[in-house]
Amino acid sequence: MVISREIIYRGLQKGLLSTWELAKILMPTVFIITLLRTSGGLESVASFFAPLMQYLGLPGEAAIIIFSGYFINLYAAIGGMVTLELATNEMLIIAVMLGFCHSLLLELAVSKKAGAPISYILPLRAGASILAGFVLGGLL
Repeated sequence: MVISREIIYRGLQKGLLSTWELAKILMPTVFIITLLRTSGGLESVASFFAPLMQYLGLPGEAAIIIFSGYFINLYAAIGGMVTLELATNEMLIIAVMLGFCHSLLLELAVSKKAGAPISYILPLRAGASILAGFVLGGLL
């Protein structure tokens, strides 16, 4: 196969479009978390959620990442993980939790269209996520 200018151009174009799509999600998340950190709002959020998050082996700030992943998407959560300084085991716990339960608003709509009852899917996914976080938080 010969690599032509057209192939390079199309690949470059698709790569830049993908980068732009990710940047539209990552940059606002990084900006909001940085703004919360500098304004002192992150400490307020962290102290509010810290008692619950300790059962998952996570700092209170991780609540922002988990909620971003649950309700926006995984890329928003990744943007938050990049911004906060988390230990490797904390990132692992969050990653596993979000593997079970992410992008809820979109995926629940898809599940409903597919005929799955939301009253079954939501507790199952959220419960599996929290249980996984609790188990890993206890082990790590």
